[in-house]
Amino acid sequence: MEFDPEILSILEKVKQGNADASFDYAWEEGRKLYLKGRYFELHEVFEFQWKKEKGGRRLLLHGWIQLAISLNKVFVKPNIRGSKMQAEKAREKFLKLSETGELSPFGAEENGLIVSYLNKLLSNFESEESWDLERIKELSLPEMKENPKELFSSSVFPAS
Repeated sequence: MEFDPEILSILEKVKQGNADASFDYAWEEGRKLYLKGRYFELHEVFEFQWKKEKGGRRLLLHGWIQLAISLNKVFVKPNIRGSKMQAEKAREKFLKLSETGELSPFGAEENGLIVSYLNKLLSNFESEESWDLERIKELSLPEMKENPKELFSSSVFPAS
């Protein structure tokens, strides 16, 4: 797939440095893409960062990658089976994240809201071949927090 120069520039910057050095930048750029409905591009940016990560940070990014692909398959390139499958995988990642013990109380609450959204989304799939697209479109998308560090306990990110 070919990306526009803006995305290529973001990917190049995310590739550089270790996970701690690029996490904030990757999150900020991914969040901007999410807010614009550019779910596939968010997936690509987070995938470059996800490959560097471990633990809860890795699960958080992986969950958002799969959620973004599910949303892309709802709103951009409709694909019922693919959207459902990615939403199920995203829910699995966010549920695993809740079990790591790495989330702050605020992060646990926010993570629960994402799982709740995914449960509502999945309840609108009638089968592998049908969904209630109008009800899906009425769901409020989960919020992607501006500062992901507040989602985690202080031990997850090194002191700046």
